[in-house]
Amino acid sequence: MAAAMQRARQGIIPMAQAMANLEEADKEEDKLVLEGTTEESENKDGDMNEGAGRTGASNWVEEDAMHDDDDRFKGKREEEEVPNEDAWAKSFIWAESERPVTRFESATVVKLQTIIEGKLLLTSHAIYFRATGDETSVISREAVTHRKDDPDRRNSRWRLNRLTEVHGRRFMLRAQALELFFADTKELFINFAGGVRERDKFYTKLRQRCRVPLLFSPKSLAPRTVFSKMNLTELWRRRKISNFDYLMHLNIMAGRTFNDLSQYPIFPWILADYTSETLNLNDSRVFRDLSKPVGALNPNRLAQLIERYNSLDEIGLPEEQKFLYGSHYSSPGFVLYYLIRQEPFTTMHIELQSGRFDCPDRLFFDIAECWKGCNTSTSDVKELIPEFFTCPEMFINSNGFPLGTTQRKVKVDDVKLPPWAKGSAHEFVRLHRLALESDYVSRNLNSWVDLIFGVKQRGDEAKKAHNNFHYLSYEGSVDLDKITNEVDRAATETHIQNFGVTPSQLLTKQPHPKRNLEETWKPLLNEDDLKDLRCFTPRKQFGGSSVSERVGAVLSIHPMSDQIAVIFSDLRVGLYQWTTSATSSGRSAASFIFKMDRIKALGCHDMSTSPAWAHMDEFVDRNGKVAVGSWSFAMTLGGSIMDSYQRRQASGKPRVTDMPLSTLEASSFLISCGYFDGNLKAHVLDSLRLKDSSGGGHRGGINCISMGDEGGLCVTGGQDGTVRVWVVDHNDMASALSDECVQTLPIAKSAVPKTKSGCILKCCHVLWGHTAAITCLSFSSDLDVVCSGSVDGVICIHNARRGKFIRRIIVQDFDSVVPCATCSQDDVIVRKLALDTHGTFVAHLNDGKLLLYSINGAKLCHVNAGEKLSAMEICGSMLVTGGESCRLVIRTLSDLSVRCALDLTSHGPIRCISLTPPGLNSAPQYMFVGTEDGKVTIIGRDGTSNGNSRAEGIAGDRDSNDKKERVLTQLINK
Repeated sequence: MAAAMQRARQGIIPMAQAMANLEEADKEEDKLVLEGTTEESENKDGDMNEGAGRTGASNWVEEDAMHDDDDRFKGKREEEEVPNEDAWAKSFIWAESERPVTRFESATVVKLQTIIEGKLLLTSHAIYFRATGDETSVISREAVTHRKDDPDRRNSRWRLNRLTEVHGRRFMLRAQALELFFADTKELFINFAGGVRERDKFYTKLRQRCRVPLLFSPKSLAPRTVFSKMNLTELWRRRKISNFDYLMHLNIMAGRTFNDLSQYPIFPWILADYTSETLNLNDSRVFRDLSKPVGALNPNRLAQLIERYNSLDEIGLPEEQKFLYGSHYSSPGFVLYYLIRQEPFTTMHIELQSGRFDCPDRLFFDIAECWKGCNTSTSDVKELIPEFFTCPEMFINSNGFPLGTTQRKVKVDDVKLPPWAKGSAHEFVRLHRLALESDYVSRNLNSWVDLIFGVKQRGDEAKKAHNNFHYLSYEGSVDLDKITNEVDRAATETHIQNFGVTPSQLLTKQPHPKRNLEETWKPLLNEDDLKDLRCFTPRKQFGGSSVSERVGAVLSIHPMSDQIAVIFSDLRVGLYQWTTSATSSGRSAASFIFKMDRIKALGCHDMSTSPAWAHMDEFVDRNGKVAVGSWSFAMTLGGSIMDSYQRRQASGKPRVTDMPLSTLEASSFLISCGYFDGNLKAHVLDSLRLKDSSGGGHRGGINCISMGDEGGLCVTGGQDGTVRVWVVDHNDMASALSDECVQTLPIAKSAVPKTKSGCILKCCHVLWGHTAAITCLSFSSDLDVVCSGSVDGVICIHNARRGKFIRRIIVQDFDSVVPCATCSQDDVIVRKLALDTHGTFVAHLNDGKLLLYSINGAKLCHVNAGEKLSAMEICGSMLVTGGESCRLVIRTLSDLSVRCALDLTSHGPIRCISLTPPGLNSAPQYMFVGTEDGKVTIIGRDGTSNGNSRAEGIAGDRDSNDKKERVLTQLINK
């Protein structure tokens, strides 16, 4: 390390000058105005983005981002001549109007394991890359494949109609790279050998002359400028986004990436207790002090480090090169240390250790020992990585790697977990994630952000906080181009690559603001707080004993900002006025208005519908047709409006239009299936006018729908055993995601005339894997995961935006829960699926069993629900179910144990459950339960101190208020 410092002196830039250079660079990038683009048009296009990259690392997706195999086509067609130097790009089919824009003779594609040198061609529709050398390992710097001898892998293309975001990146501390994010979740990291000028030229041409309809990125590529214009901090303060999501956004904006080990995302150590039998997250003593860097947590070690720091003067080290910590809190070695049990990190670790595993005593095998080392060793101050909060598999040696035995005769296999994890990696990750989202961390996370991304990252504030690292880890500290000696330059590059890089500084003047705990919003159901739940059944409703024969059971409920849409079994849609008020703490209070507005029939003769449509005797018949229920309906504003709304919210700009969200919701689309004609239909909610109808290529009827949280994507499951991914009212997104397979399918024509804007419903992927009719679906936009269940007891996991198969799960293999010798075919039918955003899902079988899995196929636990369920929803850390027993049951999601139950026998079997969406979260959250008698029961939280809060929707109804108190007793005593 000392030798590397001496060799790099020739190109050293003093810290003060480096900071000045960075400020000048920021100013120059702020001045980047694209030719032919006015400020007004730039504002229309949007000058900032949400900064969302990958929001959690998952090892279950294995996709080579270099290749778009669907796009490759060897052949000729009539087209305009292109320059001979670009002829290699013609191995792909070009768009009719596609034209070359600019080219770069020397560029590098950077991936997690390898780097590839080549030349780049930017056209009006795509980015083309031609490898001119071998694919080189980032660890060994040796060739791993010979692309120049493999024509089929020599050229690559990325379509620009899929491009959503572009971020400026550093490579080897040079701000000359870009990272591009695409709608299908692919990423591309490009380093330009010509430096920052070439990078800026590429970005300017991209915005000026290329077709990028989904791109929403800033004019500036400077991380600090982008962050200063974002609204993410305010969203975090108001609890619109979680601590985990906010940290991921900060990492992405500060230049951290999953494509470069030296710039891997950084997360903090949260806990300090890894020895207790239980973990009390209400006790501040179990948490780490987030106001100090890891190296300053132990005062005795800090004293030693300060003494060594002061001694650096004796060897004549310049002030700008002095450091308190010789190692860093993030480096490639630390990432490989943590992820040694997961590929491709296992292979990379072996490469790093010259073909074998490191000494067993130096491997990651005990979390408590790892934490102890980070608190005692003068050379170990590492922080964590995102997988500690998302990926239980990193702690399990599922591949059986021979990791050896320590000097204490301890076999290194699975990571030894704290006692409070009860021996389960999934339980550890669950509790660790809860700790990250705890009130203590929310109150103090801003201090850690200041250390890593903010005012205490460098300079005088960093010295006061004991937070200064080796100078070669900081941006702008060295100019490699000024180091003329090749040996010195190579040594400096080696240090930068292997010993850690500090993120770009996002805050330089003011400390990061604290989270506003007075506006705390939490899900309605919380594992430690169920006693304040209150139940209300407003008397005046469209359903009930006097009119049940006219409207029938409640099939589906869709809460919005100021109205509730209810679909009944006679195909009528009832709208209720809905207004809530919140307490000063932001928690739900039982104060609302629930008032009948209007009701209108959904069906007509042209739609081939009938009241019998909703009255099948069985859940699924012999032909694989599923009865109609809550799974037959979905509600959305449409992809284009939701996309624009969410982007404007993230950037702090006004809403999409001057209209409030409630006005936009009147034009929402009601998506439904289960019709005799086998089509998926879209109706405008306000008028129930049929807007679009399409079969999407399903051969047979469509059994179920699941809508993504962002509203632009939905999935359908059919009698034909296929799952189809649809884009709703977003033509650009549909064009970006559609694959060639779907484009060549004989998609059923719409039953309604198309407007100039085209179809509302567009099928973009067909998901294969089942051999029997699909019975249920669950789709998470955050995870981009679709879970589908079928009649024969098979569950498939797919990636939605790419349409890729991930894995297949057979429920009969769940530890002989359903013994093959005794079960009937009907027993294994998968009736319901509920997918959590943290990567677990619950499957409900026709015989009443509940099975808990992870999306990676791990079998976690199972119980018998004792009934056939019609509704199953996840709220926070709880699972809510309802069915033929007329009881609403609230269970802990982690172990499926019953916490409380609500008896609704007087209303009949429960048909559906719905929750107000988190997107409305300055409003309190409520739960709506639809029952057989056509009534809606509302569950909220009593936020008043005396327990005498009243529901305005039922004010003056003595019978209803008496019933409220009776239900309260049942909920609490359970």
